[in-house]
Amino acid sequence: MNLLYDPVFTVDTSDGREACSLPRIYALLDADAVEGFSRLQAHQKQAWHCFLAQLGAIATEDRPLPDSEDEWRDALSALTTESAWNLHTADLQKPAFMQPPVPEDTLDDFDPIHVTEYDVPTLSKNHALKTRRMHDPTDEHWVYMLVNVQTTGFYAGSGNRRTSRMNGSYASRPFFGLTPSLRLGPWIMHDIDVLRTHIDKIEQRYDFQREVTPLLWTDPWDGTDSVDLEELHPLYIDCPRRIRQGETWMKTSTSAERVTGDVNGQTGDPWAPVDEKENKVLNPSRNAFEYRQLSDILFGDRYRHPISFEEKTKGYVVCRAVTGEQGGRVHNLQRVIKFSNRRRGWDTVEQEAETRVKKAETAAEILSHALYLMLKDDRDDGEREQVPDRLQEGRNRQISAFHERVDACFFQHLLDAPNISEHHRQAFWETFLVGALRTQFEDAKQLCPAKNRWHRQARAQSAFDNRTKSEFTYAKQFTSDHEHKDRERHRAVQPDGKFMGNV
Repeated sequence: MNLLYDPVFTVDTSDGREACSLPRIYALLDADAVEGFSRLQAHQKQAWHCFLAQLGAIATEDRPLPDSEDEWRDALSALTTESAWNLHTADLQKPAFMQPPVPEDTLDDFDPIHVTEYDVPTLSKNHALKTRRMHDPTDEHWVYMLVNVQTTGFYAGSGNRRTSRMNGSYASRPFFGLTPSLRLGPWIMHDIDVLRTHIDKIEQRYDFQREVTPLLWTDPWDGTDSVDLEELHPLYIDCPRRIRQGETWMKTSTSAERVTGDVNGQTGDPWAPVDEKENKVLNPSRNAFEYRQLSDILFGDRYRHPISFEEKTKGYVVCRAVTGEQGGRVHNLQRVIKFSNRRRGWDTVEQEAETRVKKAETAAEILSHALYLMLKDDRDDGEREQVPDRLQEGRNRQISAFHERVDACFFQHLLDAPNISEHHRQAFWETFLVGALRTQFEDAKQLCPAKNRWHRQARAQSAFDNRTKSEFTYAKQFTSDHEHKDRERHRAVQPDGKFMGNV
């Protein structure tokens, strides 16, 4: 089965479902006819997107963008030998797709793998997503698995190696992309154009020498030697694991990393922000998808934007990552935010984002203090008063719930800041915060202990009201609880495009 000629992929197009070769996919993307990839799993979308964009940019770096399927096939064929596009190549001295040549010419030390058991993060629980849920995998399933584990998969496990484009064996490859459209065709073709246009910026920053093929799966590897980052192509496609199809699909461990020389995961990844304060590529946790850190990534001066932000674009920022911790739960995270770096007054947008975060943190402090006054153990023995352990967890949940309310509306009207007076910006945000605070505090009163309940609530309410009025002087006062609840209900169904799911 050869990806350049055979219809390996099942693609939902504008005219229905179609079986496609890889060049046909690029032609359909260019025509904006792709609605989706039928058998691509949610946790594989990031890797497949990056692969198509990087491969498309590498193949067309020194030629005009192809106009047809045949031209795309010619561009891809020129990159390497035909066997490198085969899913199975009997001669182990030759490459197969995402399967480096095997110098020892034997698979005796290789162990069998299953397409879902090897691809699903090893840290996820079997009851959450069955590791052997696919009984009859097709070639297409194996292609997606290979691309995912070779370029993005963070779930290294024993004997497996990380991709060099992430910061550590149990890190994740971040994806922060700016796109004019959420349709796959315009989005991927936009990324290909950006990579082709700005590849020199990556090359200069990391001093890439282009001494090794950009398609690392075509380079023989016995698992004991490494390639230095500087020897590579700026858009190289990583291949850190030794996988090979023989009588069955198999893999073996390696004693060395495929690529060395990166500094904390910094490889010029086109979608990876770099924390310049700590000199490392972002390792995206759930916090990176929430308003406080996300605002810093998008609008602050701590993170260097990847080249996916180089072109002035009005559209969306798409943030993706498959994240987890050793021994913990794994999450497939995605967030989509309307965004534009084309507008004037960008300094005002950055300032407004910083102001919103600071005021939200002040609001959270007000709520935290009021909950302390309501829940603390009143003592008369001279000992320090504190919230009992049995109530502290509930207090923390209420504060987290408040941040979730802020998160849902944080980016609303943010990009309009240059066109809105400071007074109206202050009034909008403070009014929202006061409303969210009141709602959350009312919800939190259910935690109040029965002993001295009314005294506790009155004490907390007084501190809450006084601090709120003194801190948020621009906030418009709600005329009634009924109106306030209506506004909260309206906001609840209009968050920015955010999704956080579990693998």
